[in-house]
Parts: sequence; structure tokens; C-alpha cells
Amino acid sequence: MKKYDYDLFTIGAGSGGVRASRVSALYGAKVAIAEEQKLGGTCVNVGCIPKKLLVYAAHFSEDFED
Repeated sequence: MKKYDYDLFTIGAGSGGVRASRVSALYGAKVAIAEEQKLGGTCVNVGCIPKKLLVYAAHFSEDFED
């Protein structure tokens, strides 16, 4: 059986989990992250950032008419 020795085991690689893991690693902690789906969480993959891109792209038709 494998042995694992981590100072921090983060469940969830959303923006908070990734940030906590990175800061801990900067201070010398041995860190592992577990994520069930895509890295980055909801905001990066389906929430805030994709929505902002769609809102930005929605104005292209106005630019083409000008």
C-alpha cells in the first residue's frame, strides 16, 4: 500500500482551492489537490468568465453594422 504524506490535501480545485494550495506551497507545504471535474471550478469553466465572453461577443453585430 502506498503512503502519502502531505501537509495540505485540498478537496476542490476551484479558485479558492487552487489559491489556498498555491499559497501553502509558497510557504513550503507539500500539497495535493483532488478535483472531480475540470480544474478552475464553476467560475472559470461555466460561470463568470464564459458569461463575460458571451456578453462581449454579443456586441460584435453592432460593430459590423457600423
